[in-house]
Amino acid sequence: MRLIILFLGFLFLSAQFNNAFAQTPSYEVLSYHDVQDNVDGNLENETTRISTEHLARHFTWLQEHGYHTITVDDILAAQAGKKSLPNKAVLLTFDDGYSSFYNNVYPLLKLYNYPAVAALVGSWLDALPEQNVKYGDENISRKQFLTIPQIKEIAQSGLVEFSSHSYDLHKAILQSPYGGTAPAAITHAYLTQQKRYETDAEYQNRIQQDLKHNSDFIQSITGKAPRVMTWPYGRYNATTLAIAKSIGMPITFSLDNNTDAPNNLGDTSEINRYLIDANPNEQALINILNKQENLQAQRVVHVDLDFVYDSNETQMWKNLDALIERIKSLAPTAVYLQAFADPDGNGTADALYFPNRHLPVRADIFSRVARQLNTRANVQVYAWLPVLAFELPDASTKPYLYVRNIKNNANPNNYHRLSPFSAEASQIVNEIYADLGTHAIFQGVIFHDDATLNDDEDDSEAARQAYVQAALPGSVALIQQNSAAKQRWIALKTKKLTDFTLILAQTLRQSQPTLKTARNLYANAMLKPESEAWLAQNYRDFLLSYDYTAVMAMPKMEQIQAPSVWFENLVSIAKKTPNGLQKTIFETQSTDWHTKKSIPSTIMAEQFSLLLESGATHIGYYPDDFIHNKPEIEQIRPYLSAREFPYLPK
Repeated sequence: MRLIILFLGFLFLSAQFNNAFAQTPSYEVLSYHDVQDNVDGNLENETTRISTEHLARHFTWLQEHGYHTITVDDILAAQAGKKSLPNKAVLLTFDDGYSSFYNNVYPLLKLYNYPAVAALVGSWLDALPEQNVKYGDENISRKQFLTIPQIKEIAQSGLVEFSSHSYDLHKAILQSPYGGTAPAAITHAYLTQQKRYETDAEYQNRIQQDLKHNSDFIQSITGKAPRVMTWPYGRYNATTLAIAKSIGMPITFSLDNNTDAPNNLGDTSEINRYLIDANPNEQALINILNKQENLQAQRVVHVDLDFVYDSNETQMWKNLDALIERIKSLAPTAVYLQAFADPDGNGTADALYFPNRHLPVRADIFSRVARQLNTRANVQVYAWLPVLAFELPDASTKPYLYVRNIKNNANPNNYHRLSPFSAEASQIVNEIYADLGTHAIFQGVIFHDDATLNDDEDDSEAARQAYVQAALPGSVALIQQNSAAKQRWIALKTKKLTDFTLILAQTLRQSQPTLKTARNLYANAMLKPESEAWLAQNYRDFLLSYDYTAVMAMPKMEQIQAPSVWFENLVSIAKKTPNGLQKTIFETQSTDWHTKKSIPSTIMAEQFSLLLESGATHIGYYPDDFIHNKPEIEQIRPYLSAREFPYLPK
């Protein structure tokens, strides 16, 4: 009887927990911009405009289907436990301070009694009525924005809360000596006359002065300093969040469109919003609010920036244009873009393509190429960087920083890697990643395949000390003499490498808050779990640790005689492993590195077809030779294009 009571109690607690989890308070935030009467149909240009008619239909649909519009006060009160959020809670926001907000939105808000938050850019409002203001790449009339009397009237209604949209950060600024621009709030400006970047102190001061200026400006009009910061273009980082909070704006809005993670009451410092664009009708609004898990099939092209680089700058930009046009035509979801220079092809970073504290800069082009791929080719860019394989300029004088093999005749083809057990080496790598995050904008990171330790590594002094601290024998040789110790040692190395990559990802998230992660995995780590002994890689561990695991499904590299069966086995293992298909990218090879010849595009197409027919969700390939059309785009487009139909855009 006692066991039955305990069991029933357990079921009751489980039900209560599941019920509480299911009812975790959450809310959606919609981001509107300009609302005009003369907008018709879907828009390709000026995509953030919406018709007054469609906005009214949105409001009507929300009202008729049980949605409740809320205020910032409602969110804060619910966060403090003073009240509960209603079911189907929605916060309405309107950016940029258009005059249409007064003429077309404000009357609808009063009619429906809907509260809203409106974001103001001070420099646009501070201009004289007859002046033009810089809006993106255009000069537009000051008259397109709210007047000061209109703002005062709206503020007095109590229906609208005004947020800061910065004073003069709603623009792009120069981000590198090679040109190219990026959002001003998250970019260390390149100072052309001084031929250098802003220092951290200069950058922080610029953001501090701007946000303070706009806060004071809004307070001078409305009588209230804003408590909400709406980031221009939705872009922010850890520094801007801290500055906004110090000025009195602990609540901030982004445009992350994170459809699988609705906002909850746990944190109001990074509130996600869904951008309303292309004049959507109420059916489109339904699709936005009725969120369902939508696993986008990843289609990945792995690109060597070494192929773009050229000592002749004119030729280099021709190469970039060729890459952009190819990626636009192919339309994958993501590009894994090399951020390090490897001219000798040994997989070790000899130099980098971004400013940093430790390695030479071959050319400061990663930021521009990444930005162009994202904005012109509409793909997500993952920065591809080694974890340990960095050839420091003073490497010969600091051998203690590097992985040590106990064999004198170790394979010379092994990567020359820094030891993950060395605090000094780890700091160097962490600073390299921090510098990458500071000087470029990208959406993810792909950790290189150098993050391995074989069964004779690492015997460096720092590693030996770590083994002793873990209650293991103090050298690789001694560990190998004890089977139980060896198994613990293998697990220790695997965890050390994974933990280190997660630290690096967290470093990048200080600058790239919504960063996705991927890591290359050798196929044997899937097919032969015992290979962890000589790889320090574990497939299940990868699935738990990263957004994506990029398996190197490269039969030529592995010298596989029956690739069809081999591919099917890889996919079969992914199917049997929790989250295997959802998080595994099967990355094939387009070059046979043994013969140094391109693999025929027809064979690559057959491999993609086989992977997909076997049940793979995500596929990709490496490398892409955009200069010589290898692989041939017409052959692989049906498999690699993320378009609903693999057509060429007009």
